[in-house]
Amino acid sequence: MNIVPRDPWFNMDNFFDDLFLHNNQAEQEGFFKPRVDIFDKGDHYLFIAELPGVAKKDINVSTRNGVLTIEAKVSEEHSAEKDQTIRKERREGFYTRSLNIGENIDADAIKAEFTDGLLKLTAPKPEKPAEETHKIAIH
Repeated sequence: MNIVPRDPWFNMDNFFDDLFLHNNQAEQEGFFKPRVDIFDKGDHYLFIAELPGVAKKDINVSTRNGVLTIEAKVSEEHSAEKDQTIRKERREGFYTRSLNIGENIDADAIKAEFTDGLLKLTAPKPEKPAEETHKIAIH
């Protein structure tokens, strides 16, 4: 199977040094990588991405050059000026995740559904062309 998550920060030379640095650094900068489950259902793949706190209107899913990209924006609730924040743990910023899908998916037929913070993408596998037998002439 050729469907794999893309990680632009992955570098084997610095793998152990950077194992936790990039995740913490990215979160501090407001970028988060949503968790994605991928299931092979025979005739299609099912992708389920966690996007808690995201509104459906703030989600963008696209494919380009064999890469499936999920992007979403989480907006902060704005409080009145007189309010004082005691503790802030909820995330705000951007979710982004890219997965290499190659030619394994019919990109034009992907269907998306968003319910209860879960984005479900049903991605049909392309139909295999009928195998042709070619007769080779012997001279």
